[in-house]
Amino acid sequence: MMTPIDFIILGVIIGSNNLAVALALGALGQAERRLRVMLVFGLFEFFVPLVGIWLGSATAEAIGLQTNVVGAVLLVGLGLSAVIVGLRDQKADEELARRVTEWRGLLFLAACLSVDNLAVGFGLGLGRANPLAVATAIAFFSVLFTWAGMRLGRDSRHGWERGAKIVAGALLVGLGLAGGAGWF
Repeated sequence: MMTPIDFIILGVIIGSNNLAVALALGALGQAERRLRVMLVFGLFEFFVPLVGIWLGSATAEAIGLQTNVVGAVLLVGLGLSAVIVGLRDQKADEELARRVTEWRGLLFLAACLSVDNLAVGFGLGLGRANPLAVATAIAFFSVLFTWAGMRLGRDSRHGWERGAKIVAGALLVGLGLAGGAGWF
């Protein structure tokens, strides 16, 4: 069973991906579209973990294996991939940012950002996490971090995007290891 602190930690870890993207979008002149970005990110960040939890629960019933180990491996793998992505050098320009924050681009971006939420939801669904509490925590922190990132990014980026991805990945690895060890 997850404690309130577990939900806060999970929300902060998952929401940090949105912070990284929002910092970049804000730095590239898209801060005026922050309400649109927050709406779309919030909806995806709420519903995608629910789908993941449902899939994880169904899988746990079907396979009946040591599900905490499977969930931990998924979270560690996801965290390592986030660290690798954060270490790569990526350049973006204002035209790309403008296209990404149009409705079609924003839906695609939110879907891409939510893939990790599907995996996290799946891993948590293998255990006994409260689906609505998980989805609410993730969506709350994602929207909060999107708002903060777009405002901060508007002023200055200072390489935070890369660091935020690396930190988020490392935290996911830690969350996976803690779950595998049975700490929650």
